[in-house]
Formats: sequence, C-alpha cells, structure tokens
Amino acid sequence: MKARKRERRTYAKPGGETYVFRLFVVGNESNSTQARGNLARLCEEHLKGRYQIETVDVLKDAAAAHKNNVLVTPTLILIKPFPKVTVFGNLSDTRQVLAALRLIGDE
Repeated sequence: MKARKRERRTYAKPGGETYVFRLFVVGNESNSTQARGNLARLCEEHLKGRYQIETVDVLKDAAAAHKNNVLVTPTLILIKPFPKVTVFGNLSDTRQVLAALRLIGDE
C-alpha cells in the first residue's frame, strides 16, 4: 500500500476569491499539529467556503519541501491570491498571521 504524501482539503464556494495554502509539517510533531489546527480555525473564521489547504508532510515528501525552499517547519505558503506569502511557525499569533495573509489591515 502506497503512503499518501499530501492531504488536500478544498472548500470552494461560488463568488469570492479562493485562497490556496500549502502547509509544510513534520508528521504529528507538536508545532505541526498546532499549525494545522490554527490554520483550519483561521480559514473557517475568515474565509469560510473560500479556501484550499494542501498539507505536505516533509518526512513523506522531502522533494516538495526542497522545491518550495522550505528549510523549517511548520511553514505556510499562501499560493493564491498573489503575491505569495510565507509564514513560519505554529500560526498561534492570530493577528500577525491574518495581517501577513492580507486578511486584516496592518495595525
């Protein structure tokens, strides 16, 4: 049986721009688990129905990490809308993450 390298969740809804995220994690490591949960919560609260999350476990797909220049985990990359944004860490600082992703103004 072949191991799944990536997990993809899409919540597309007609009307409004869909945000595409790629989250690089290391298995079920604590910060990776927190990043998954924090990203899911932020998306549900601020982008309900307009987001796609692709989770890449670098233990299973190191080539994807290399291709995306990911040296630390967790790393979140906003793929769309442009410009691309990269955020490091477990995404626990909600205000800072929302500002980096252009979901709120830089206050």
